[in-house]
Amino acid sequence: MAEVRFGSTAAALGMPMHMREVYLDEQNVFERVLGQATGPGGGRWTDGHDDAVGHRTVLLLRRRRGVSGRTFRRYVHDRIGPALQEAGARDLRTYTFLPWTPYVHPTLGVCHDNPTFRRYHASVVIGADSRAAMDDLLKSEQVAGIVADQQTVLTAVHAYTVERSVPVIRTGSARGTA
Repeated sequence: MAEVRFGSTAAALGMPMHMREVYLDEQNVFERVLGQATGPGGGRWTDGHDDAVGHRTVLLLRRRRGVSGRTFRRYVHDRIGPALQEAGARDLRTYTFLPWTPYVHPTLGVCHDNPTFRRYHASVVIGADSRAAMDDLLKSEQVAGIVADQQTVLTAVHAYTVERSVPVIRTGSARGTA
C-alpha cells in the first residue's frame, strides 16, 4: 500500500513529479488501482510513520447514506482515531476521502474505474507490535465502544492485513517505494 503525504496544499501541485514511483509500480503489477485523495486536513498521522511496527491492519470504511460528510469525518478522526490510540495502537493514521474521481491517478494501461458499490469513504491504518498485540487491541473496551455505535455512521468496515505500508513522501521529501 503506497501512501502519499504532502507538507502543504501548495506542495500537492508538484504531485506528478513525486508520484512517479507509484505510477511505475502500478504499471508493473496491477490491472486495477483505486486511488483516493483527501483534502486539507483529511489525513491525520497520530504518531508519524513507524517503520518498525510488526503488524498493520487497514480498515476501509463506507459512510452510511444520509450521514453528512462533516459528521463522518468527525467520527473517523475524533472517535475512531482517539479510541484506537487509547487502546494501544503504535502507529495510527486516519484518512477521509474526497468524492471519488477517476482522474486522481491517470496511469496509462491501468484501470481506475470504481463502481459505486466498491467505493470507500475513509481508511484507518493501525500498527501494533505483533498480530497478537493487534488481537488484544481489537478486544479492548475502546474498540468495543466503536463497534457498538458504528452502525449510526458506517455501512461497512473491511479489514485487511497489510505486509508493508510505504510512504512516498514524508514532509515534502521524495522517498523510494522499493
